[in-house]
Amino acid sequence: MFMRKILLFVFVFVTANCVAQENVEEVDTVSAEDVVQKDSAIPQYELNEFDWVDICENPKYAIVTRDDLKGIYDMELHKNVTRIEFQELAFSKQMMMEDSTYVSSFYFKRGIKAGLLSVFEETNSTMSVYSDDPDELYGLEKCTTIDKKMSKKARKMLKVFIEEQQLDNAQVVIQDANTGHLKTWVALDANIEKEYAGKLLVHSCAGSLIKPFCVAVSFERSNLSYDSIYHDMTYKEGIKRLNTEVMFHAFEQGFGEEYAKKRWKQFSNTKVPYTCPVPIAAFYTCLVNDGMVMFPTMQADSVETENDIFCPATIHELSEVLRVDKAESPQLAWLTDATSWYGYATTEDIHAEGTDTVIGKQIQFAGVFPAESPRYTICVVANRLSTDADIALLKDIVNPLSEWLLKK
Repeated sequence: MFMRKILLFVFVFVTANCVAQENVEEVDTVSAEDVVQKDSAIPQYELNEFDWVDICENPKYAIVTRDDLKGIYDMELHKNVTRIEFQELAFSKQMMMEDSTYVSSFYFKRGIKAGLLSVFEETNSTMSVYSDDPDELYGLEKCTTIDKKMSKKARKMLKVFIEEQQLDNAQVVIQDANTGHLKTWVALDANIEKEYAGKLLVHSCAGSLIKPFCVAVSFERSNLSYDSIYHDMTYKEGIKRLNTEVMFHAFEQGFGEEYAKKRWKQFSNTKVPYTCPVPIAAFYTCLVNDGMVMFPTMQADSVETENDIFCPATIHELSEVLRVDKAESPQLAWLTDATSWYGYATTEDIHAEGTDTVIGKQIQFAGVFPAESPRYTICVVANRLSTDADIALLKDIVNPLSEWLLKK
C-alpha cells in the first residue's frame, strides 16, 4: 500500500508541475525500506535547541532552524522529520491521497539541489523530486579570458596534489592582478562519482579569507589601530600569526558583539558555505589596486568593479599587514622564496552532519604575487575528511603553480 501511495504521488506531482522524469527518484526499483527515512538515522533535538521555529500552514509541522540550516519538525509527535540540512525550506501545500491520507509538500534547496520534498503524514516518511539549481552553478563557457594552457597545467597539478595529500576535493582560481580577468578556475574531487564533482559552485567554501578585510573596516569604525594591543600582542602581530581570537576581538570592537558573532560564524561555516574562491581572489586583488575590487562576471571579458568598499588608506594599511614576512608569519614559512607575496591562510573545522563532531579540515590560501610588481592572484581551497589537515599542505600546490606562472 505504501509503495502504491508513492507511485501515485509521483504521478500526480510530476504531471501537475511538469518536472522532468529523470529527476524523480526511481521508487519502483527500490523497496519501501530504501525510501522511508528511519527515525534512528535522523538526529533529534528539543524545540529549545533551535534558533528559530516557524509553524507551517499545516500546524502539524514546523520549519526549524539551527546554525543557519533548516529542517522539518513534527509538532504533534515532537520529533525531527528530516535532518537539519537545508539552506532554504518553505511549506508549499497539503494534498489528500485517494485513501484519505495526507501528504505535505515543501520547497527546498540543499547544496546545488532544489525541488520539492514531500512528507507522508501517516508515517512521516519522505521523498523528493529535484534538479540542479542553475543559480548555484557557474559556467565558464562564455568567459573569454580563460587561459587554456594555464588551466590544463593547474588541473594537472591539482590532481597530483589531491592524490598525494589524500584530499577529498580542492579548487584553484587564478586571476590577473592588473585587469581582474579570470585566467583559471579548476575544481576536482577525489571521488568523481560525487554529485558535485568538478562543478564550479557559487557557494563552495567558508569566507574565512575575507576576515582580514572585515577587520580593516572595523578599524575605520573604532578607535583601534593595527598597533593597538590585545592579549600581549598588537593586532598586526595577531593577524600575521593567523590568530583568530585577536582578529575577532578587533572585528567586535568596530561592529558590536551581537553582529560580530553572527557574521564571524557565517564566515567560518563550512556546512553553509559563504562564498567561492572567485570573490575571495577579487578581494585580494584589491590590495594592489587602491582598494578597487574587480569581480569577473564570466561573460566574455567583462569585469565588474567596486571602488567604494574600502578607502585607499585602509587598503594600504592592510596590504602592509598582509605582506608576507616569514619571520613575522611563521605559519606561512612554507611559501616559495621565488617570489614575494601579499597573502593570508586559514583553516576551518568540518563537522559531521547534524553534529558538532569534527571530521576534517578546510584549508585556504589567497595571495598576490610578486608583491613589488603584481601579476597574479591565487586562491586555493582544499578539504580533507577523516584526518586533520595543516595549512602547510598547500605548499604542494601554491609553490609549484606560482613558480610556473612566474616563468610565463
